[in-house]
Amino acid sequence: MTEVNKQRFYKKLAVTGLAFTLVGAGTLGLHSLNFTGEPTVASAAAETYTTTANLNIRSGPSTSNAIIATVKQGTQLTVIGQAASGWLKVSYQGKTGYVSSEYVKKSASSTTKTYVTTANLNIRSGPSTSSAIVVTVKQGTQLTSTEQAANGWLKVSYQGKTGYVSTQYVKESTGSSEPAPAPAASVYVATANLNVRTTASTSGAVMATLKAGTQLDVTAKAANGWLKITYQGKVGYVSGQYVRALAGMKVVSNPESIQVVVNKQNKLPENYVPKDLVYTTIPFTFKEQTEKKKMRSEAAAAIAQLFAGAKKQGVTLLGVSAYRSHATQSALFSSYVQRDGYDKAATYSALPGTSEHETGLGIDVTKGDGTCAAQDCFGGTKEAAWLDAHAAEYGFIIRYPKGKDAVTGYKYEPWHLRYVGKPVAQAIKSKGITLEEYYGIK
Repeated sequence: MTEVNKQRFYKKLAVTGLAFTLVGAGTLGLHSLNFTGEPTVASAAAETYTTTANLNIRSGPSTSNAIIATVKQGTQLTVIGQAASGWLKVSYQGKTGYVSSEYVKKSASSTTKTYVTTANLNIRSGPSTSSAIVVTVKQGTQLTSTEQAANGWLKVSYQGKTGYVSTQYVKESTGSSEPAPAPAASVYVATANLNVRTTASTSGAVMATLKAGTQLDVTAKAANGWLKITYQGKVGYVSGQYVRALAGMKVVSNPESIQVVVNKQNKLPENYVPKDLVYTTIPFTFKEQTEKKKMRSEAAAAIAQLFAGAKKQGVTLLGVSAYRSHATQSALFSSYVQRDGYDKAATYSALPGTSEHETGLGIDVTKGDGTCAAQDCFGGTKEAAWLDAHAAEYGFIIRYPKGKDAVTGYKYEPWHLRYVGKPVAQAIKSKGITLEEYYGIK
């Protein structure tokens, strides 16, 4: 390969999403980034473009600028200006960045408007409340629309997907790239099994009973200590006596990212299910073929390599628990609340949506004889020592390291591995830090 061709090859890698496999920084959700010192660009009417390849969004119009996010081929972006040298200024998930015009094309419709939701809002598969819910977005979320639908509904684009929303709960954006302010407390949780009623009173009919630990979308305060909520697209009421606001809790915008940070302040979308779960091929402490043997496909391949590498060095490992569904985590947490009360249960068990096991990227392991499974005694074993020394070589980190309780929110767990990919894992290992510290977030 000539030197000129090499430079073209590397430039293409750097611009398209293929570079994502080569850089150590990984993909960082836009919700945790701030932009300063943006270059000036010419103003332009907002237009919708579609990516023609996996593509990096950068903080400035150059491949030397930091990668903000990597989006998949077919993602819709709102272009709000043109920069020098064939770069476009784009708006994505309420933030601003830059992409190479070589890997985007103008969408069929050139009349695009940006709207902001004025309440927590369901995006549906069709222009009717009888249509299935595609996703529920928070108040202040930006949506792009290219056409008006019938009966007061808008056809919108959100994170590359198309759906419909009621015009009653959106307003046209003034053109600012900044989203409208979100509610002060974005996530609420039921502290006991809780009835959702049709009115703000115990005389109202029971619409549903929610388990302790269920997150709620609270839209307003009703009379006499009751709260108005949305549940499965319907309006209901719950007693504020059994609901608690989780200050600072955010819903992650990048749940499919291999590097997603899930902890006590950053939760997965409600009822999130990874799209590429597969059964692992490693041995477990049990024989049954349950969800606990599943991981996301990339992580499943990596854990098999880790187990094989350990065995070559005389270390035998067994899996204890990998994927855990939202329903399983909800039932588990609820059982702990019933036994010990909400406050105590929250000290040792993850709220539904905040458990790493729900990502399909985490797994608990133990010794080959099955002893010390998820117990402190595992920390003093040769197996734990091997994992600490070699896990990063296979893309895993010890997610909750010793002495980092204040950062991770959990005590030392030498048995809990988290897949983040080799570049990020090795960087975290070499610096002796946590996933939170690597990305500079809580």
